[in-house]
Amino acid sequence: MEYSDDPGLAKDLADTFPISFQLVRFGRKLNSNPIREVNIELNEEETEALAEITSTRTGYFVVVLRDTVNHTIADSVWKPFTEIAKQKLKLEKKFDTGNPRRDWKVTAFSPIIARTVGNTIEITDLSLKKDTVVVNFANDEADSLLDHFFGRNDYPALKANGLYRVEMGVSNPDPFFQNPGELAMVHYGIRKGLLKRRRPLYDPENDDSFIGGVHLHGHRSHICRVFFDVIDLASIFDTDAPLNSTYWVFPYRVKR
Repeated sequence: MEYSDDPGLAKDLADTFPISFQLVRFGRKLNSNPIREVNIELNEEETEALAEITSTRTGYFVVVLRDTVNHTIADSVWKPFTEIAKQKLKLEKKFDTGNPRRDWKVTAFSPIIARTVGNTIEITDLSLKKDTVVVNFANDEADSLLDHFFGRNDYPALKANGLYRVEMGVSNPDPFFQNPGELAMVHYGIRKGLLKRRRPLYDPENDDSFIGGVHLHGHRSHICRVFFDVIDLASIFDTDAPLNSTYWVFPYRVKR
């Protein structure tokens, strides 16, 4: 896409970035339920198992430029994408009835790492802080983050409505030309039935180190999940660029 005076998403970039994203809306529209593949490894006694779950989703990344004067859509683009998410589970055999659903119980699970196919952008490290470090993780090319497991009593305990500082490191070898080259966000639930709110993170030094504050809500549930998401801005403002994104998912326990 040529960034000129022509109307459309590129023109909105020139007029508003990085001051405002208010005219631009974007999101994922999934085609169907995910396709899951499960690889299971048993120990010698066949009493414990390690399962790796790979979930594949397809859909469209939809970007809309709003005309707030005439209350119409000024420009839009639908980009097909494929996303692959991975997670590991630990299981123990509790009974021997011959029914696997009854006999085997999940005892721990890893975070989720999801990426679009062909992505080049990665989250390298992440921390969630309030007074002291509550969550502090890093990942590498071998996806060692998937070898960290949360037992049912090991979830981070986060205070409902508490303000937490988020620090996220990002690697993007071919960033969008406008600084910063990425959009980093935190997604979380606000109440049951309304499970998504986005909070942007900021890169004040333009060094791929994003920071921000977020209030995590419990939406009347004791166990919740929080998503840490990063998207290359070319995915939003360049109609020819594919969706280039990744996200991590962690559980947390609501402390009241």
